[in-house]
Amino acid sequence: MRAFNASTLASLQGGRAVSRGLLLFDFPSGLYGFWDGLGVLTYAGLDYVGAGQVVSIDPLGFVGDLSASSLTIKLTAIPDTDLTPGVLATIESEQYHQRPVTLSRSYFDPDTLAMLSVERVYRGYVDQITHDYTIGGEAVITCSVESRARDNTRKGWRMRSDADQKRIVATDGGLRHAAISGNQDIYWGKYPGQVKK
Repeated sequence: MRAFNASTLASLQGGRAVSRGLLLFDFPSGLYGFWDGLGVLTYAGLDYVGAGQVVSIDPLGFVGDLSASSLTIKLTAIPDTDLTPGVLATIESEQYHQRPVTLSRSYFDPDTLAMLSVERVYRGYVDQITHDYTIGGEAVITCSVESRARDNTRKGWRMRSDADQKRIVATDGGLRHAAISGNQDIYWGKYPGQVKK
């Protein structure tokens, strides 16, 4: 359940909130921020380049089995906008594979255009980037992204233990059975080999 701050909630309930999407790439050389508005938006000390409708993102899909969901992000460079072919070329030269991507939704007051809040809606990793350039025309890069849910299926990571928890709070015994609960047989009904009398 998402909890909005009071001003955002009031604008949403009144049907007056203006929302815009934020896209953030975290590459080794630094952060790249884009938003689907015009001009430059500064949030948390980072300038998000306004890309208008030249950023398209697949509808977000979520699953209940902890498996990773994927989506496609397309960035279209148009020479007379802030998202130039040069910016796309810079992104493409990055070490982008498996780097973090964050999608957020920002809310603005429609009268003052002041930012009310920003809510994160998706975090993932860049899997691959493909490009399509037209000579004298637009340039498009397509990013395939996997959600962070893929971390749920990684093997070889250590499990948190009762000792770990007690280092945080000495009296917390919430994980005292964690070491055996993963491989303990639980029988429902009669025990195996039991004969009904």
